[in-house]
Amino acid sequence: MARQLKKRAIEKELKFLADFEIYGVLLFVGLYFATKYVVGMDVGEKPFRLNWVSFYPLLVFSVIVLEGSFYWRNKLNVVRRKKALGALEIGRIYHKLRWFNVALLAGYLPLAIAAALAEADLSGRIAGGLLYLMALIEQINYFHIRLSYETVNGALLVVEPLKKLLTGTGERSHLRKDIDAYLGLG
Repeated sequence: MARQLKKRAIEKELKFLADFEIYGVLLFVGLYFATKYVVGMDVGEKPFRLNWVSFYPLLVFSVIVLEGSFYWRNKLNVVRRKKALGALEIGRIYHKLRWFNVALLAGYLPLAIAAALAEADLSGRIAGGLLYLMALIEQINYFHIRLSYETVNGALLVVEPLKKLLTGTGERSHLRKDIDAYLGLG
């Protein structure tokens, strides 16, 4: 018996995706600074100084998620027949952004190594590592294979998208299809 995935009308789904990505960024930024303040993560002599080992991956995560929000907002405008960028133009822009994001992601590695060698605060390194992992997952989700959540009867499926990623059976993301169309691959 096949599982029935929960479906929304396309316009509602696109609006949800565009809005949810912005809310997600605001939530993570708020949680980051609340954690720094309340829990005392990275708080020492200069509590309001940014700790780049934890803040940089938050910044990268936010950039990637905001790119996603813009993408979904553009798709929503297409559905609503409002002014929007065409698939080839989106493919051209996001082809460049994909490599920009890769450079941002790669830029964190020397920072993380330097923080480990300098024995920076462990809480900052852990938070940075988790935020980096989330940024990496978002990069894969938008620019390669769709890892977005799936629900069955209201229950969130976590294992299915991971299985698709690890086995290479995942569906190409919508954005990846637009990039491939721009490159003449799809």
